[in-house]
Amino acid sequence: MKPKISFSRVKQLTGSYCGPAVMQMLASSLGVSVYQETLVDACEARKTVMKEGISLIDLAKGLRKLNPDLIVWAKMDSKIEDIKEMLDFGYPVAVDWQGIFTEDEYGDEIWNRSDKLVSWWGKQMGEPVSVGEQGHYCIAVEINTNKGYLRFADPYGHYAGKDRFVALWEFEERWWDDRIDKDEKGKKKYVLENRLMFVVTKKGDKTPKKLGMVEV
Repeated sequence: MKPKISFSRVKQLTGSYCGPAVMQMLASSLGVSVYQETLVDACEARKTVMKEGISLIDLAKGLRKLNPDLIVWAKMDSKIEDIKEMLDFGYPVAVDWQGIFTEDEYGDEIWNRSDKLVSWWGKQMGEPVSVGEQGHYCIAVEINTNKGYLRFADPYGHYAGKDRFVALWEFEERWWDDRIDKDEKGKKKYVLENRLMFVVTKKGDKTPKKLGMVEV
């Protein structure tokens, strides 16, 4: 009998808070309370979150500050079977993908003419430019390969609180995200997060490592 996956489904507080919301949900599966605004501050992302969101590395650092007993495990270039395996062990599995939205429900997403001008100028100067526009964190709760769907908890707007469904083929096409980061010298670099999945466990749980995941 498979373990039951249970966690509190919450709504992200702003259009850019999917990361903190997903971490709040993952922590709740372990009986730990994490609040989105508190996590944003712990990630030191207050000045950048609305425009850039928060990377998984920074989310993991912030979560560790708030609760050192929680560990984030991740895997890149994952397969649908990897998600299913973790679900079968009872872990809610977060994914980073190009989300599907019907509209901007928050009215706070920052992508205006000046941003496009900066992006255009960056291209002219030979700087790396991201191409993804809807990078989004959600939590997979069921994969049905026979019927070809993934059921997931989405913290965005009116989707929050009830699960959504997406065809596996469509999810796999959109299972990627990218961003512009900086290297140790402060130079901009392009980062592709292809088929990223992650889970949160309590310290001492090595099951994710046995299944090929690494500690963030």
